[in-house]
Amino acid sequence: MTKRTRFFIFAVSVAFILYFLTPSIRWYFMFSENDKYEAGLLGDTLKSEIGKRVSEATSALSKGEETDKFVGELEAIRKSFLKEVKKINKANVGEDPIDMRKDYSYADMYDILLKKRKKEKFVDSFFKNILEDYYSARFSKKRAVKNGIIKLGLDLQGGAYAVISVNFDHPSMKGKKFTAQEKSEMIDSAVIKIENRINRFGVSETSIQKMKEQDKILINLPGVKETSELRSIIETVGILEFKVVSKEGSEILSKIYQEAGAKGESIVDEESQLLEVYQKMLPANTEALYVSNKDEWGVEKENKQMLVVEKESLLGENVKIQSASVQTGNLGQYVINFVLDGEDAKRWAEVTGANVGRQIAIILDDIILETPVVQEKITGGRSQITLGNAPIEHLQNIALILKSGSMNVPLEISEENSVGASLGQDTISKALWACLWGVIAVFLFMFLYYNIGGIIADIAVVLNIFFLLGGLALFGGTLTLPGIAGIVLTVGMAVDANIIIFERIKEEFRSGKTLKTAISLGYDRAFWTIMDSNLTTFAAGIGLTLFGTGAIKGFAVTLCLGIVSSLYTALFVSKLEIDWLMSVKEFKSLRILSLLRGGNKKYEN
Repeated sequence: MTKRTRFFIFAVSVAFILYFLTPSIRWYFMFSENDKYEAGLLGDTLKSEIGKRVSEATSALSKGEETDKFVGELEAIRKSFLKEVKKINKANVGEDPIDMRKDYSYADMYDILLKKRKKEKFVDSFFKNILEDYYSARFSKKRAVKNGIIKLGLDLQGGAYAVISVNFDHPSMKGKKFTAQEKSEMIDSAVIKIENRINRFGVSETSIQKMKEQDKILINLPGVKETSELRSIIETVGILEFKVVSKEGSEILSKIYQEAGAKGESIVDEESQLLEVYQKMLPANTEALYVSNKDEWGVEKENKQMLVVEKESLLGENVKIQSASVQTGNLGQYVINFVLDGEDAKRWAEVTGANVGRQIAIILDDIILETPVVQEKITGGRSQITLGNAPIEHLQNIALILKSGSMNVPLEISEENSVGASLGQDTISKALWACLWGVIAVFLFMFLYYNIGGIIADIAVVLNIFFLLGGLALFGGTLTLPGIAGIVLTVGMAVDANIIIFERIKEEFRSGKTLKTAISLGYDRAFWTIMDSNLTTFAAGIGLTLFGTGAIKGFAVTLCLGIVSSLYTALFVSKLEIDWLMSVKEFKSLRILSLLRGGNKKYEN
């Protein structure tokens, strides 16, 4: 492999790692506390904050106040305004056109649109929608940065915890009795399901465990400030069903809605269930279920509607989902594609073939997600769910729930709270300083003992840390204090690899080889020694990663990533550095002592 090829590989690897590290650099060194707050907004909180920002912006801009504060907002308004003006000018040919080159104020733009469109409600809505889209896009960009960062564990930055308990008052549990052994097994199964569902909260450092002597589950979520999103994931039972929509029943229910609305009466009870008197008016063996109606922020709209479906489930309960993923549909909106497994796929082909031309309701926990019309027999078990303007985060949650399967027991969050860094800021600071001094000591030793060779090793070590952190960012890992200890350990191992290489080079040089030949043979003969020692440690790290939990797992993850990066930097990057050094004219006349202590011959080309 030529020097140019090796340098190209190195440059590509640096660019690749830098790409994944950029979100972390921006988040920890460039984002303000307000930026971080905006990045964490979801659901009701997001909707409320956007509404607040829109109100503040429109109020200030209409009065001509604080225009410097709303430069981005004003620019977004102007772009949409000019598009609307273009339409107006095109529709009103022969009239004096509106000047599109002028920098209008917010008040001017408002007055122009009001004059042309004649409706104040339209103008208010026009500017409101622009600002809502602006803030939504702004928060989404910051949220995307947050999703790509190296997360910090509970011991470094705190997070949230929640206590989960079995809801034996749930309708699905009525009339059922369980032994203590059965309850324990149900909780164990729930722990696995919960872990599958919340794997994107903190990844490797998420701690989920059953509390002793209680039918409860404790969840620790590093870096999560609030558990609102967790609540929607955990408390969703995850029972997926397919039922035929009753056209007759839905028409009857629509008339009931109209008649009750005219009288100002509600047709549901306190639990939002259809009143028995109205249920009796529906066809036999049917039931009324709510249709999911979430807005673009993932919040359920107030005007929820019901549809009537047949009670019989086409595939029964607990449908097995082989895979579920969020993708972009034909019309550009996000959709959930899922594949049914085994016998469910075969049965799905049969029921779709028997119901061509009819609506089939896709139901999750008694909520209708979608009511597609069956166009033809569906083979292979592949289907799709479209949820209108629902945000991608909401769809990802549903996909997680579908993949993990239904809960064997209904759960609810009985306790939740945010926690600070468990070890305290002072302890964290001392640990970080201890690690820093350890690294500095290693760097000084290498420089004093190996001179220029030590500098080469030190550069390789810095790059090793760079690649290690990039690996954490790439795989969505979580950094903890034990993880930092793993990083320091890999620094020592990387230095050890360079020492083995340098000592082999000295041995070859002392035997009479030229420096160029000694360097080549030194790397070749040190290769398997370094590989053997690192692979045995890597195997132990894999074992700890697979079977360890909490702090042990955090240590093991960084150790394994560090071993991979140290092998790359020691065997590839440091060799590239030495080759470059030997190609520089000024270094060719130096005695070998200047490069590696242990020899007294001059370099021979």
